[in-house]
Amino acid sequence: MTDSTDSAPAPAPAAASAQRRPPAEYAAQYRALAGQQAPTALGFSARLNMLWDLSGAVPPLAEGRVISLLAINPQWREAEVRSWLQKDVLPPREELTTMVRFLMSLLGEHQDPRHWEAFLVYGPGVVSSPVDHLLYREDHGRREIATLIFAQVTDRYRIPPSAYDAEEAFQRCLTLMYRLNIYELGDFQSGHLEPFRNFMFPHAE
Repeated sequence: MTDSTDSAPAPAPAAASAQRRPPAEYAAQYRALAGQQAPTALGFSARLNMLWDLSGAVPPLAEGRVISLLAINPQWREAEVRSWLQKDVLPPREELTTMVRFLMSLLGEHQDPRHWEAFLVYGPGVVSSPVDHLLYREDHGRREIATLIFAQVTDRYRIPPSAYDAEEAFQRCLTLMYRLNIYELGDFQSGHLEPFRNFMFPHAE
């Protein structure tokens, strides 16, 4: 007895080809899309600056970061470096890949450069943040402290939610806690409010 699935007729190739449009139509559609400007990688500069902050290799943006990066690679131009750090402009793919690998070597952690590169380009809305794995992998206590610091800073300076990206600001809070060795809520003093405000919300007025 023959299995009915074996005797079922194969799909006719003509069915697929019947739905296929003339090559000229595809060519016109492709040219139209190619003429459109690529979307801006929103938040790229903030994420890139955060990664440079984590590396500790260069000073903050307002204190000479651009000049320091030009010293690392003299082949870069000042205008393009500023566009990477301030205008959400992506570096050429090979340049970005090399930069991420360099920063991974400075962090001294077993990180996936491809994960970081994707995070820089697409952000936490598409790619999970690797910062959580880099800092305080299982330390929920510090994340709770970061939440309290976040609340204190936004309340003290009356920073509305519309003025910042919550994920980016929270990761910056964790980064500064790491730098300042804040392990308990008691380590956070009133004198820390201003530095945290400037670091977490660099564009807030």
